[in-house]
Amino acid sequence: MPNSSAIAQYLPFLRRYARALTGSQASGDAYVAATLEALITDRSVIDDERGARVALYRLFTKIWSSVPVNGTPGPAQELLPGEQKLAHVTPLPRQAFLLVALEGFSEPDAARILDVDVVRLRALVEESGRELAAEISSSRMIPSLPWSLRP
Repeated sequence: MPNSSAIAQYLPFLRRYARALTGSQASGDAYVAATLEALITDRSVIDDERGARVALYRLFTKIWSSVPVNGTPGPAQELLPGEQKLAHVTPLPRQAFLLVALEGFSEPDAARILDVDVVRLRALVEESGRELAAEISSSRMIPSLPWSLRP
């Protein structure tokens, strides 16, 4: 069983992930707090053969996934432009993408966190790429030419 300092070293990274996933620091921190409360209640939930970091993110994911409203973006003014695009990616592909691209988890570790196999994880990451590409291409605006430059 990992000690509190082993868990504490991962909290800044978990907060970053939670913000990227939820779209706001306040919401992300609430999920991190819930994760820590669950850990305090039952320390065995953090035991994992892949280590404390994987176990912590896995516990966070179970808590986040248990709330049915997740996947809906927060108020638009809270989100930065890149976060607005990411908020439109469906929840499971968004989680897969963030775990691999932002948090740097290996495919087997990210798959363990999401409770899927590696083949499914790869499909989710590919899906997130397609959804991001579609969001970027649909949100591009073609600038209007000034009246003086029109033919």
